[in-house]
Amino acid sequence: YDNRHLDGNSRDDGTTCGFGGCLYTRPADREDSFTDVAGRIGIQWEAKPRLKLYALAGVGFRPPQATELYRLQSGQTVASLTSESLRSLEIGINTTKSKLDVDVSAYLESTNNLIFRDADGYNVSDGETRSRGIEADFAFHPNDVHTLALVATYAQHQYDFTRDASRGETIISGNDVDTAPRWLASAHWRARFKENATSEFELSHIGPHFINAANTAKYSGHTLLNWRGNWELSNKVRLFVRMINLLDKEYADRADYAFGSYRYFPGLPRQFYLGAELEFN
Repeated sequence: YDNRHLDGNSRDDGTTCGFGGCLYTRPADREDSFTDVAGRIGIQWEAKPRLKLYALAGVGFRPPQATELYRLQSGQTVASLTSESLRSLEIGINTTKSKLDVDVSAYLESTNNLIFRDADGYNVSDGETRSRGIEADFAFHPNDVHTLALVATYAQHQYDFTRDASRGETIISGNDVDTAPRWLASAHWRARFKENATSEFELSHIGPHFINAANTAKYSGHTLLNWRGNWELSNKVRLFVRMINLLDKEYADRADYAFGSYRYFPGLPRQFYLGAELEFN
């Protein structure tokens, strides 16, 4: 990190800010490096034809971002952060029977060294989370034209530590991680009416979830209807159409809660896209 301005907590001309100081501190030049290991191992057992059992174990990491290391609030001159680490374990079953495909799995995850902003406005990396959930993927093929599919997950993502956080919030062990819905799902109806034309309707659902760490404010979630179509005019020309938010529903892409007020980032209204792909030899 190479600070090309004045170090410390001052205005850009070097004068001091008013009561309480400037909001942000410019740290001195420094170099940070992180060495982490990620990997995944799995095993699969074919119990019988078209029936498979599997298990997966993995470790992962996320190094601190530049803004977490060097965009510091008043009072913090150095952010001594470590990489977030993740451990996961998953078991599942996969089967195919004539017209039905099924994949169901359950998983456990833990995150250590979670990076967050504490009550003093300092960036720290001593949080922990625990997650557990189940995922299901179903596909039904009644004939060669239609496919009905459902993908859904139910999961609990919870804090595993207690500490005062920024914006006057208190993280309590066992609280849901804010902005992490328990329910996520999508349903699809795909159809190939002709050899060169396909259509797909999609219902996309995000369940209700808390939008602050204290779990006192909640967003109700939303469900959107989308449609996609493709038409191959020839081996070299393909048209595609997309209609997103077909019912023009009002929803929030993101929501949060701070200082006693809700804040919403509205999602886009109905959108229509038309495009073409051309292939040249």
